[in-house]
Amino acid sequence: MSWIPTPGPAEAFVVEEIDQDEVGEWYHVYSIDPHANTAFSFSEGWGDTRFAPLALPDSTPVHTYYAASTFNCAIMESIFHDVSLEPPGSFDLDKLSSYRIARVAFDYPIPCVTFHSPYLLALELDRHRLIESLPAFYAHTRRWAQAAFDQRPDAQGIAYGSRRHDAGRCVMLFGQRLSNYPDRPFRVIEHASLAEPPLRSRIIKLAASLKIGMV
Repeated sequence: MSWIPTPGPAEAFVVEEIDQDEVGEWYHVYSIDPHANTAFSFSEGWGDTRFAPLALPDSTPVHTYYAASTFNCAIMESIFHDVSLEPPGSFDLDKLSSYRIARVAFDYPIPCVTFHSPYLLALELDRHRLIESLPAFYAHTRRWAQAAFDQRPDAQGIAYGSRRHDAGRCVMLFGQRLSNYPDRPFRVIEHASLAEPPLRSRIIKLAASLKIGMV
């Protein structure tokens, strides 16, 4: 898992379009503390994730937006991202007051570099190294996201399978490449606090199924 090759200058990245026929709705978890984010807010270079932060040629941060194809996947990729599953860890339910979740729909096809397993072979990568590596290797996995951004200027995001919940799909959008749409590239169907019922109960149920302790 520790060996992740460095991308070359002309990798065989494949771009596929994501649309409503493929995934009707996506789920986006966002924090409202300490920043007053909304369901439309993009990360503007802060954070430390598998594929971000990225940079434009002038070093300006690429604005990024994560979404997952199911509610449980979105929770696993955000709220429970750092909670151990083996052995099961614990989570402070009071932290939910800082988080909201939005259901969003892509009104237009979004071309994305695909990091799904069949397309990693041409890159001489596998899911084990790129998607399932631990946070200690994020500096290496981000190089592949940066190369995808640089080498495929037609791409408006990256699509991949969730590490934390492999039944779900994830997408990370590039904000600066979404400016050509007649309106926002996605529509917020609804958004709600994760601290309030019924969403709080759904999180508790998910935690119980994973033996995660609630404190």
